[in-house]
Amino acid sequence: MGRPKGGAGEASKKPKAKPKQRGGVDFKKYKHKVGRKLPPPKNTTNTEIKSKMIVLPEQSMASERAGMAVNKRGLTLRELLQQTVHYNPKVRRAALSGIKDLVTKHPAELKLHKVAMIEKLQERICDSDKVVRESLYTILQSLIFPSLKEDNAISTRSTLSLLMANVLNGMTHLSMDIQLMAFRFLELVVLNFPSSFPGYAEQAFNNFVAVLSNDRIHLQDKSKLNSVLAGLGHCLSLVARATDNDDASNRPVHNLSTKELWKPTLDEDNSGSSTFATSDVLTKLQNLIQILVNSIEVSASEICAKPANDAPSSEALLSALHCLDLICRTFVREAKKPQMEFGRTKTLFGPDWLNSSVLVYLKKLWGVKRLFHEKGDDRFFIFNLKIAEIFLCLRTSVDDTMFSSEELCQFVSSLFSKAKVLRNKDLMETHLGPLITCIPGLISNAADDSKGYLLEAFTDAFRDSNVDCKLILPYLDALGEMLLPEKSGITFTEHDSGISEYHSTWINELPGVLLQSVDKAPTVTKVVLELLLRIGQYFPTLECENLRPIAQLFGTKSSSGTVELGPFICLPHDCQELAIACLYYFSNLLPDIIEPLACCCLSDKLEPLILFRIVEVLQSTYKAGNLQITEQLSFLSLLMARFDVNRGMACTQEDARKISNWNTFKALNHLILTSLSEMGDGSLVLELIWNNLSNEIAQKPSPHNINGLFRIIVTLDASTKKLMDEDVIKLIAGYLVDAARDLSKTIEVGFQSDKTRIFQYFIKPCRIMFEQNDKLLCSTLEMLKSFASGNDHIFSSVSNLDYPRELSQRVCIVTTILVFLCNDQRLHRNLSLNKTVIKGILHYIRHQMDSNVPDVTYGEKQTLKFAFEQLKTKALQLNCWDRGASI
Repeated sequence: MGRPKGGAGEASKKPKAKPKQRGGVDFKKYKHKVGRKLPPPKNTTNTEIKSKMIVLPEQSMASERAGMAVNKRGLTLRELLQQTVHYNPKVRRAALSGIKDLVTKHPAELKLHKVAMIEKLQERICDSDKVVRESLYTILQSLIFPSLKEDNAISTRSTLSLLMANVLNGMTHLSMDIQLMAFRFLELVVLNFPSSFPGYAEQAFNNFVAVLSNDRIHLQDKSKLNSVLAGLGHCLSLVARATDNDDASNRPVHNLSTKELWKPTLDEDNSGSSTFATSDVLTKLQNLIQILVNSIEVSASEICAKPANDAPSSEALLSALHCLDLICRTFVREAKKPQMEFGRTKTLFGPDWLNSSVLVYLKKLWGVKRLFHEKGDDRFFIFNLKIAEIFLCLRTSVDDTMFSSEELCQFVSSLFSKAKVLRNKDLMETHLGPLITCIPGLISNAADDSKGYLLEAFTDAFRDSNVDCKLILPYLDALGEMLLPEKSGITFTEHDSGISEYHSTWINELPGVLLQSVDKAPTVTKVVLELLLRIGQYFPTLECENLRPIAQLFGTKSSSGTVELGPFICLPHDCQELAIACLYYFSNLLPDIIEPLACCCLSDKLEPLILFRIVEVLQSTYKAGNLQITEQLSFLSLLMARFDVNRGMACTQEDARKISNWNTFKALNHLILTSLSEMGDGSLVLELIWNNLSNEIAQKPSPHNINGLFRIIVTLDASTKKLMDEDVIKLIAGYLVDAARDLSKTIEVGFQSDKTRIFQYFIKPCRIMFEQNDKLLCSTLEMLKSFASGNDHIFSSVSNLDYPRELSQRVCIVTTILVFLCNDQRLHRNLSLNKTVIKGILHYIRHQMDSNVPDVTYGEKQTLKFAFEQLKTKALQLNCWDRGASI
């Protein structure tokens, strides 16, 4: 049966009625969906603020940089400097590259802000990125330091101090790469600002000792070791230079201490700056000796064991030897100082200290040089050269028992022998020079039995050297020290059997070196001439037979008898002065040199001062008794007769001033006449020089030269009877005609003052001869009368000039000469004695003015009339013409 519907079950499902609330009515409740935003209450205040963007003109970054210096990325120097401290190394690299670009494009930025740049960039010395450090090095080297050196030193001191502090900090960094780079920075600073180093010298050398003692640097790339040794070499060179200055200073006067010498040279206030402490630094250098010697010993064994050439290792070894040499030189100079100077104890840094503290380590080098000696490579030869240089430096301050001088001589001799067969000549020229300079000192201290092979090796090497190589100057300096001990202070015994026999050998080589050097090495020419001059002064009795090639310097005589000028004429002025001075001391060579020397004097290329200097030196040589009088007279007459005066007699006085050759000849004329007057009795001197004068006159010289020859005669003996020779009289008359030719052309318009003075200059020696000899005047007037009458062939043997054919021109020339002679009152007496000749000339002129004489034009007659009147006026004054006589 089914269950009945309804009933109790349905009744139970009906909801129960809610109980009624007691009290007031409740608010209406709203149902909201989840997540739906509620509307704001009706009484809520709206607090929302609305605004619009305001755009102002020219507010961009580009407009802010207008007119500012920026790099190619548009960054300013300030922004780039800020980026150098960025944590990202790429940004730092880009910043340094941008700085380089900016200062290259805008140099003014570098000039204004370089101090600020250094203060900011110095922090990158210890940068962890290698590229950043290298970029900083390049910027300092190529841009900042060159500009900084142009500034006032006062503004650079603090900047350099800050930079050095960071460099020293980098030298003690834990990273080996940063350490090595710091040593490169130190080298850069020392090279550009040497005065900044002394205050930090002790600390810097401490760091060098530390880094070189570290085996890591020797095991790494040798180029890094080379970098450290290069910086050490520059620093040591400063120490050595300061020691040199200390030795060279005049201590009794200046009383300068080493500390004072090592004060920074910058023009700034040095207050608070550190100074160089000698004892502390020398102690550090002593520690470096042991380290360097050990390094050299190890490196030498490694290099010798390698079959191939290891360039970085060889360079490192050579740098270590160079540093060791600088240290030894510093110690030697320090040991030579007075022992009680500046409160220093006797035993500190003295000779005993050198033997006990320095040579103990250097003994190992002696074994190293034997190791190199067995090798045939050029690089081992260079190593031994540096080792020999070190021991040669020490030889004067150490006992012979430590290193035998005989063994050292043998070692050096072997080096000279090896140098002759060295393949790399450039390498030899670079490194052999210091060894050559030490030879004189080594020979002076060596025993006779040990210096022979050294002298032989040195002499052979000198003979084989070329005049244009770098070694020729060291060779010549060494020769000068051994030939002239007073030059260097090196003493040799008076009869030193080991060196005296080489003197002539060395001297005989000098002429060849001199002649070769003229074209190839002008600097060597001056050095050789100076050495020859000193040799001539030091050895007055020197045999000059082997020095005869020196004559080729002035000229050579060909088989035909002509002289070809030598290189003397083209030498610099100072070399010419030296060569002339040598003639005084090598007077035995003058017979071969006189003629070429005279040809040099006659050259237009020779300066007047050198010409005068030659005459003065030869005259001094004659006075000293080292030149024969005949040779000196021949030289002087040759100059007077053949000097080419580059002006004609038609030149005015203004033109004469413009041509220096004319003034030179007059000065030479005066110098020659002065020299002749100093030789003794004039008549005897004229007797000796007469043949020379006659031979020169036979060559038909110019009127200028004849004037000079006449002045020689007048200066020595104007009344000599040798003038009465017919050829001499022809010469005098022809000379007067030549001198008056130009002046006679102006006879109708009056004499010109400048031409008159020139004619007076030419006629002066003749006037003096006529005053002393009336017969000579008479004979000359007869010659002039013959010339006026048309006989011009009488002068053809004494002159090359073409004489005028017109009668009027001849008469004017003769009239001009007579008028000038009559104007000189000192000749009136002798002219009166020869009035017959003057009358004859006047009668001849008057006869030619007769109209019946053919071939005489009206114009010529007028010229003859004017000349006649002038001569007649002068003849009346001398009573040579009847006042009542008419034409």
